[in-house]
Amino acid sequence: MSYNNDPFRDDSNPYDEESFEMNNNNNITSSNTQDHSSSSDFITFMNTINHINQKLNTYESLINQIDRYHNNLLIEVNGDNSINMRNELDNLVSQASDLQYQLKDEIKNSQRLGLNDINKQTQAENSRQKFLKLIQDYRIIDSNYKDENKQQAMRQYKIVQPDATAEEVENAINDVGGQQIFSQALLNANRRGEAKTALDEVQTRHQELLKLEKSMAELNQLFNDMEQLVLEQQEVIETIDQNVEAAQEDVEQGIGHTTKAVKSARTARKNKIRCYIICALIVAVVVVVVVVPSVVVNR
Repeated sequence: MSYNNDPFRDDSNPYDEESFEMNNNNNITSSNTQDHSSSSDFITFMNTINHINQKLNTYESLINQIDRYHNNLLIEVNGDNSINMRNELDNLVSQASDLQYQLKDEIKNSQRLGLNDINKQTQAENSRQKFLKLIQDYRIIDSNYKDENKQQAMRQYKIVQPDATAEEVENAINDVGGQQIFSQALLNANRRGEAKTALDEVQTRHQELLKLEKSMAELNQLFNDMEQLVLEQQEVIETIDQNVEAAQEDVEQGIGHTTKAVKSARTARKNKIRCYIICALIVAVVVVVVVVPSVVVNR
């Protein structure tokens, strides 16, 4: 007997050994591709983090150099040396200012890239925390230098005006009244040469105080911006979570609709089979009622 015409035989069996092996190989290939892509993406991200950390090291080095220049300027007595040191200090401060805004943007971008990966989030947060610590260190260095610079300027002004009140000294240091207060102090001074040198130094330190106030204001704003990044990232994460929950609900509803559709299709198929059976029974009854009596009569 031949089985080639067996109506129940399915030559396109999707579960035969060859088809299963091909599907399995495709799944393995797809999985390997995804793993490789994920690994490559993480390596790229870590290269970004390493670049940020290198800049943080440079920023820390600049802050330490600025601190040393502050300390040296407080004890430097040579006018020419002081001028050179202040120029070098201004250059360091400018470099630090440029670098800190680069770091702000790059750390913010790294946090955005790590939104959906806890490992990336951890690396980005470590960089942010280190940056915050360096900003805080810089703020303390500037604040200390401002206080010491102001105290030294007050002592130098008292050399010119020993009888000056605390308010007069404060006004001179803060440049209230501009050049007038210095001109008046110079006229009242006994030793003009020494007085002029001291007053020039006071005015120079006043300009330094103005620069320090600007630098400290920028650092305060930068510190607040970096703190705000946490809140911004949290809002983004919450939005993503809400979207994921909404998508999950849509999927669940879609599965529910699909299940209902499958049940409806099965019910319809069963009803169709019942109709065929009923029709077959009707035909059989008709045959029995009509054909059988005719056969009996003819016999």
